Amino acid sequence: MKTLFFYGDIQPVQEGLILLQKKLSFTIESSGESIKLIQQEGNLHVIRREKKIQILYSEPAHLFRMLTRLLNDWENLSDYEEVPHFKKIGPMLDLSRNAVYSIDKIKQILLTCSTLGLNQLLLYMEDTYQIPEYPYFGYLRGAYSYQELKEIDDFGYNLGIEVIPAIQVLGHLKNPLKWNFSQEIRDTEEILLVNEEKTYQFLEKAIKAATKPFRSSHIHIGMDEAQQLGLGKSLEAHGFQNRFKLMNDHLTRVIEITNKLNLKPEMWSDMFFRLGSKTGDYYDEHSIITAEVISAMPDVSMVYWDYYHHEKAQYLQLLKKHQTLKKPIHFAGGIWIWNGIAPNYGKTIATTNAGLSACKEANIQSVYATLWGDDGAETPFDTALLGLQLFAEHQFNCSVSMDLLKKQFSLYQNESMESFLLLDQFDQTPGVSENNPHASAVSKLIFYQDPLIGLYDQTISPFHLHRHYEQLAKKLAHCTVTKNTTDLFTFYYSLAKLLAKKAVFGPRLREAYQTDSKELLPLLEKEAVCLIELTDHLHSIHKKIWFTSNKPFGWEILDIRYGGLISRLKTTTWRLNQWKAGEPIPELAETILPFDGPYKMPEGIIGRNLYQGIVSPSKLSDV
Repeated sequence: MKTLFFYGDIQPVQEGLILLQKKLSFTIESSGESIKLIQQEGNLHVIRREKKIQILYSEPAHLFRMLTRLLNDWENLSDYEEVPHFKKIGPMLDLSRNAVYSIDKIKQILLTCSTLGLNQLLLYMEDTYQIPEYPYFGYLRGAYSYQELKEIDDFGYNLGIEVIPAIQVLGHLKNPLKWNFSQEIRDTEEILLVNEEKTYQFLEKAIKAATKPFRSSHIHIGMDEAQQLGLGKSLEAHGFQNRFKLMNDHLTRVIEITNKLNLKPEMWSDMFFRLGSKTGDYYDEHSIITAEVISAMPDVSMVYWDYYHHEKAQYLQLLKKHQTLKKPIHFAGGIWIWNGIAPNYGKTIATTNAGLSACKEANIQSVYATLWGDDGAETPFDTALLGLQLFAEHQFNCSVSMDLLKKQFSLYQNESMESFLLLDQFDQTPGVSENNPHASAVSKLIFYQDPLIGLYDQTISPFHLHRHYEQLAKKLAHCTVTKNTTDLFTFYYSLAKLLAKKAVFGPRLREAYQTDSKELLPLLEKEAVCLIELTDHLHSIHKKIWFTSNKPFGWEILDIRYGGLISRLKTTTWRLNQWKAGEPIPELAETILPFDGPYKMPEGIIGRNLYQGIVSPSKLSDV
């Protein structure tokens, strides 16, 4: 551990240096190695002349990045300079898909962001912040209190990171709108009722509650993917209305509230493009937004979100289309930890390189990385660390090669890129196009698939995926990990072992039954018991990871899913005993068809689905 003494322009970074001591393994003493800090506009710069060290920085996060590099490369670093390309860059944490990160976890993320030179953090909270006047909003969901959000903001501020609340003021509100307080303000089950006065009374309380804990005057107001706008209670009361007008009417009322509170709002841009498209496609190059609609838009920044396209030219074209809105433009890419149970790094790297290269060319000054947690936040946050490094390197480099990323990931986070890219192989399997462009999620299909029903057996069988996962397990058993990522890689090693066995268990079971091969019963029973043990072991590791990083709320959903997997495997052993006794097993007598849904699958994908569409074709919960 090094002993350092800082002097010069220390006041803006003093608290941050204290916070970073443990993470960067240094102490601050007057007898320590002297480092002069000089705050000035311009690039990041370390100057080392014999025993004299200077760090030139324009803002705290940039200093902390330079200090991290200096400490981690102490023997070799002399002069080093970097040029930032964006004014604002950082992650958006999804705190609304059941995983509500603990305060300690968010502090850990903030520390990591500061050492990478990232200077903003958005907290995406659909209903996970408390509104005192509406106690059912965020009820039993782990919603953050005012004090918790203020603690996060204080910690981020001391590290030079602007923490920004990101909420929803139109759609994506299915969770809170299920409670009776919302009866008079909901249009559909997840969209608020536009032009209803009580809606805006609620929204003023919500916006006040979401922004009060933060120093920042910025707020992200959402308003994306509200395709059913005006088609619920509004339609019943007023008939069909021009939905461009509904969007602008609602946006105008929301901006009146943010103006009243001296806030600077930004919103997802997609609904205007969807309404202008004959197909409802956000990325439709033929989408038409009239000059009348554009002139009626109030002052708000537009966020172009895109983590799908793999070519720079596609982003440039869509950025140009956004410029027709005549509003400030932000860009949101993505680190694909919502692919399924494991991250999709092929798609993350391809889309990030293309998207951020386009943003540099188009002079976009604010970019962030979304980290969605679709379908229960099954993928732990720490799988995204390589993606955060990639975003950070785009901030300080014109382009980012894999060699550079590998070097920087090791230097700044002491982690192995090769190990993290093994996680990509859970879904980058035989049968899937390079970089998994269509987000195949076969590991999730195998994991949740029922052994007796086998919805995906016919679809998966041609690819002999048990061999793929056997090889992946061997690689994971010997990959490089750190103290911080040991549990993470233990989880994925255990998952690979389970998938290798489960990929063939269902088809083997069905074939044995349909050929009346009862001599295989002892082996099948043994395999079922092994799968129960592997699933129970995986459940224990996953639970440990969850409770280390998240509040307890939301884990009950994954607990139920694991419990269902184990229960169905136990039912399988029971059914095998019935077959041994001469009873028929109708579910194994069925001929399994290729899976056909939930939409037409393109070439280069085996399949993807949500939990409820994988486990059974029967209703999971409905009338």
